Amino acid sequence: MNKKRLVSGFFVLLFLSCAAYASAADVQELERRINVLSDELDGLKRGGAEVGHKEAERVTLHGYGELHYNRPTDGRTTEFDNHRFVLGAHARLTDWIFLNAEIDFEHAAQELEFEFSHLDFMLDPKYNFRAGVMLMPVGFLNEYHEPPLFWSVERPELQSKVIPTTWSGAGAGFFGTPVEGLNYRLYVVNSVQSVRKNGFSEGDGTGAGGASGRFRESDGIRQGRLQINKAIGEDVAVVGRLEYSKLYPGLQLGFSFYTGDTTHELISQGGRTTLVEGDVKYRWQWFEANSTIVNIDVGDAAALNAFNATQTTASSGTGTVPDRIFGWNIQAGVHLPQLLKMNSTHDFVPFVLYEQFDLHKSVPAGFTRNPLRDTEVFTVGVSYMPIPSVALKLDYQDFEFGNNTSQDQINMGVAYMY
Repeated sequence: MNKKRLVSGFFVLLFLSCAAYASAADVQELERRINVLSDELDGLKRGGAEVGHKEAERVTLHGYGELHYNRPTDGRTTEFDNHRFVLGAHARLTDWIFLNAEIDFEHAAQELEFEFSHLDFMLDPKYNFRAGVMLMPVGFLNEYHEPPLFWSVERPELQSKVIPTTWSGAGAGFFGTPVEGLNYRLYVVNSVQSVRKNGFSEGDGTGAGGASGRFRESDGIRQGRLQINKAIGEDVAVVGRLEYSKLYPGLQLGFSFYTGDTTHELISQGGRTTLVEGDVKYRWQWFEANSTIVNIDVGDAAALNAFNATQTTASSGTGTVPDRIFGWNIQAGVHLPQLLKMNSTHDFVPFVLYEQFDLHKSVPAGFTRNPLRDTEVFTVGVSYMPIPSVALKLDYQDFEFGNNTSQDQINMGVAYMY
């Protein structure tokens, strides 16, 4: 069908050109018709725009990236890292079906991550359907984690060690805005993996679990989230989020939850893991602040640890899996140009961020709690944004651990999105 229309268009164009040569009085009409035909041909190249309509592009590209410089002040190695470069696509398949996808090239493109790829079926503002690989709607950062959107060079520790961003899963669910100011997402997805059995693959795409598919003492449930080619599908989880922004001007309240079994029938116990999170964001003129609190309960933690003790793949580096993880943070920043009443599109935001989390808030009876996992982090820094999609960052971090040790670090970063 498209080829026929292109051939027809060619002959129409030829005919109009001849008519223009024969009659100079029809020049304006000729130009109008050529413009209409040009729009049609452009639309056909894009996949079929309607004749005479300058329709938006059916496929658009976007993405983001960041370069980090980390200089510890306690003798650890100073590092540069092009942490990530992301390519994303948004495709309008019809006027009510859309495809969204992102691929992440991490650490100077030495690691490849499949962030998400899902279809959105836009049915009604109150209820829409989504299916595919989706970002988990847990907290306000996991779904919207482009680096110019947060001030620190690295993502906050709470949104890395406790809430394991970036976190995605395969499944389906609903989202929408039932009333003005209230947004929701509710999905059923593949569950995280808490234990790893001897002999499992290193992630060759067989679905037999990856090397990192297990909970650990050092980073909680983070290594339980897997790329889809490594994930077992025996257990599923339910995840959801609510956001409300009409309680008070500039204020947004958020609530997230996640719950599901995690052992995927590798042991008889289910290892049900439940995460509950609350957050608040506030902006008043030049002042902006946010805060997050999160609690994770891990069921059958004693059984998980007993199983790990029998597996050579888990006994090295796993440590003691806790039965509870808890943490919170609070951050505040000042938009200086707005405070100083400067007429400028630039933004300069000095900020402070305090975080407290304990990856060993409690452990099952018979196991020893590690005070090193009780962590306080104080970050002070500045983010300069010449335009909203570009940020140059500098900050200083002080880590204090429950075993009375500490470490410090200076970070610089270049961040962008497009």
